[in-house]
Amino acid sequence: MREAIRIARVRERTATKFVAAKYDRKSDSILADLSTGVTLSVPRSAILGFAKADPRLLSDIEIVGARETLWSDSVDDGVLIEQLIVIAAGKEMLGSLGARINASKKSAARASASRANGTKGGRPKKSATAA
Repeated sequence: MREAIRIARVRERTATKFVAAKYDRKSDSILADLSTGVTLSVPRSAILGFAKADPRLLSDIEIVGARETLWSDSVDDGVLIEQLIVIAAGKEMLGSLGARINASKKSAARASASRANGTKGGRPKKSATAA
């Protein structure tokens, strides 16, 4: 239980959260400042819960739910931080980026296997095949 609490506290300090958010009528976009220092500008039409809403109703957007959700009582809908990031970056891009990040991580087992293979002379040379 103590370990779970410790992990939750670390996540609370390091997780990306909303710092500020508003609806910008001029660009018809939701502007969201994140704890990373980045500002996302996402078109209202791309956010499922806000797309068909009257833009005048979005003046009451607030940050709720551990600073991970934007909510409008007037529209009675919201959007999660993950959803905004997927909309902004694109699902395919995030998928390939996630795969690249995970592939670049070195676990203890992977490092050990690399060392063992290195003692055997490394990666075998590709054999030339007849065309």
